[in-house]
Amino acid sequence: MDITFLAQGYTADSGLSVGNQLTKYLSRDSFHTFTGITAFASEGGVREFSYLIKNAKTSFKSLNLIVGIDQDGTSKEALLGINDLNINSYIFFQRESPIFHPKIYLFEGYTETKLIVGSSNLTLKGLFLNVEGSLLVEFLERDEEGRKVVSELKDRFKGFFDFNDPNLFKLTPEIIDGFVADGIVPIEATRLRKDRKKTPNESDQAKPNVDVPPRAIARLPQGFKRKSDTDKTASKINRELEIEGVTTHFELSEQIWSKLNLKTSDILIPGKPSTNTTGRLKLTQAGHKIDHTTFFRFSLFKNYEWKIRPNSNKEDVIVRFKIVIDEIDKGDFGLTVTYNPKGESEQRNYTTWISWRGIGHIIREKNLTGKNLYLHKLESSNNTGADFAIVIA
Repeated sequence: MDITFLAQGYTADSGLSVGNQLTKYLSRDSFHTFTGITAFASEGGVREFSYLIKNAKTSFKSLNLIVGIDQDGTSKEALLGINDLNINSYIFFQRESPIFHPKIYLFEGYTETKLIVGSSNLTLKGLFLNVEGSLLVEFLERDEEGRKVVSELKDRFKGFFDFNDPNLFKLTPEIIDGFVADGIVPIEATRLRKDRKKTPNESDQAKPNVDVPPRAIARLPQGFKRKSDTDKTASKINRELEIEGVTTHFELSEQIWSKLNLKTSDILIPGKPSTNTTGRLKLTQAGHKIDHTTFFRFSLFKNYEWKIRPNSNKEDVIVRFKIVIDEIDKGDFGLTVTYNPKGESEQRNYTTWISWRGIGHIIREKNLTGKNLYLHKLESSNNTGADFAIVIA
């Protein structure tokens, strides 16, 4: 087994770039299978890749590509370009906060195997120009140690190599349009712009266009001070937060509900700091197995004293919530929960919402778009006036 360090971008010499290796191996007839797994793809990178794939189709029996769409890293044009290749291609996406970030290129042949693992995405800069580092692992079929490395790769990423992972989405124009409508996939012109404006669909919709299943995520090892998002949702979490020098203790029960990847409509705030927010948190299904049109009014908050508005079908109740943002206890607040039985038809299939009115100054402190929100029931032993906790991280 031979291992070569592929360094690119650090000097003007691009001979050892990952792009050059892909160009070389996709033109050979000694390989039968190619599998690429990349976090991001750009229109230019896919265009270059497409020339190689067209040639590879004459000799390769299997051409596979999995691409991620986190952090605006992959454009609509790139995905359409991959779809036009007519190979076995997928999007990987999860709504949980850890992102999909591997860069793996595997060439399997009848007598030899080439494996590239490193930092190069399927973009022009990632393949040829950026300062990147990767390892090229090469071995012949009789090399037992080499076969073990590939076996471990396929075992640990089994769902990627058998294409059965629940968060893999077979690439189609309809799936691409769905992720664009959800504001997850940008167009190429705005792909890397920090001030990218979201689409109207993304800001207004109550139900995503693409149904993404929830996924278990990795935990930080014990000994790290900062807790991961998974830790925040675990059963019976003991929280110890510092607020202005005062240590606050409270205990969370099992998570009741969550809304991942918050949209602008979930944390909508006005432009002037002096005004109160009129935004709302829409209590939608959000991937949970509940009838969200009745659950919040007639189950979760059923024991509160709801009041019907005059000349209206809407009902309101004040519920006290502890607000926690990025592990900082912001205090307890009475927030209005509203139920509108006509909302199922009039408001895009949601009937209940929590108004942010009164805590606009807290919501404004940070840009909460893209963060995750968790709703917990507070234990009765907490000695706090709040019954629930809204945790945003």
